[in-house]
Amino acid sequence: MKMRIMTVFVALTLLLLPAVVSASHSWRDYHWARTASPFTLQVVDSMTADWDVYRVLVSDDWTKSSVLDLRHSEGSDLQKDRKTCKAIFGKLIACNAVYGFNGWLGVATIWVSSGHIVQATSKVNDSYFNTLKYNDPNAKRHVLCQEVGHTLGLGHQTGVSCMDDRNGLFDSAYVSPNAHDYEQLATIYGSHPDTSSTVAATAAAAFGRGGNDAGADDDFGPVVEKQGRTTIHVKDLGGGLKRITFVIWADPGKP
Repeated sequence: MKMRIMTVFVALTLLLLPAVVSASHSWRDYHWARTASPFTLQVVDSMTADWDVYRVLVSDDWTKSSVLDLRHSEGSDLQKDRKTCKAIFGKLIACNAVYGFNGWLGVATIWVSSGHIVQATSKVNDSYFNTLKYNDPNAKRHVLCQEVGHTLGLGHQTGVSCMDDRNGLFDSAYVSPNAHDYEQLATIYGSHPDTSSTVAATAAAAFGRGGNDAGADDDFGPVVEKQGRTTIHVKDLGGGLKRITFVIWADPGKP
């Protein structure tokens, strides 16, 4: 009798507990510090006109999240500036350039201090995307969508989403975030606001250091994770600052 009562009690307790959010593909809880949600992240557009359609679609997709908005501002479209793609405190800068046949299609980089993202870059490699194989609307949108997702604090998942690191590069079903991605963003940013912000122009002063550590195109640092066609790298820059790089690699062999 006691066992039956205990079983009923446990069952009722589980029914009364609030539903647990099932999203689980944040990257070690790294996130932009913000004092309220939703918050606005400025995206500096350093992409050429042929990428504008994908940039707009990707931005609109991520802005469907209930906890953040992406707002664009004009950046330099000069080749040298797009190739350097220097990070800007408190902002995400998106760039495309001919980076060379170095193996990668896209790279997302976040700089993290005390668990907070302080600046980010998203780069796509026209050396590959100008070739017959990769000059594909689905591939372009998928890669850019995934790189921007990483700069918001998301890791990879296996699902019908642009955050899938194994499938769907040329598949139109995989060009956008899915419900699981939005759920994860809500988990990251939907509660417990920070006491200060790393977003927008005030972030540089708050962070208290200059420079942006642009790094070389292949200076990613040690690999800490490898899945599908992607790798994740972490480089300790000292002073509590880390640079985390997410790389989507092209297929081996000629493009």
